[in-house]
Amino acid sequence: MYSVTEAFVSHLLALGHAAYANVPASPPAEFVTVERTGGSVTDLVDHPSIAIQCWAATDEAAERLANVVRTQLVTGNRPTGVTRVDVDSGPYRFYDEYTRCPRYQMALDATCQLTD
Repeated sequence: MYSVTEAFVSHLLALGHAAYANVPASPPAEFVTVERTGGSVTDLVDHPSIAIQCWAATDEAAERLANVVRTQLVTGNRPTGVTRVDVDSGPYRFYDEYTRCPRYQMALDATCQLTD
């Protein structure tokens, strides 16, 4: 079964980013998480809403990472199975009070297939 989260994580890994579906127990200094936050399905086409969160040691580094990731996802090759990626909002500061780790988030709208 196709997973849009796995597709984005794999794609970001291939682009050289430390990328995960969940925050790892021992995260690297800079990393990216991918989370499906909603979306709809029409016919056999999935229209997921995706949150991309970019974590780093400083706000400046997190914002810089988010801007690089945004540019790569919108202007470069797309993840496997994804035919369209649009930025709905962001990147914007999304400080994590629990870990006190700076992060920036962007919300994406994508179009993809339901099966491999």
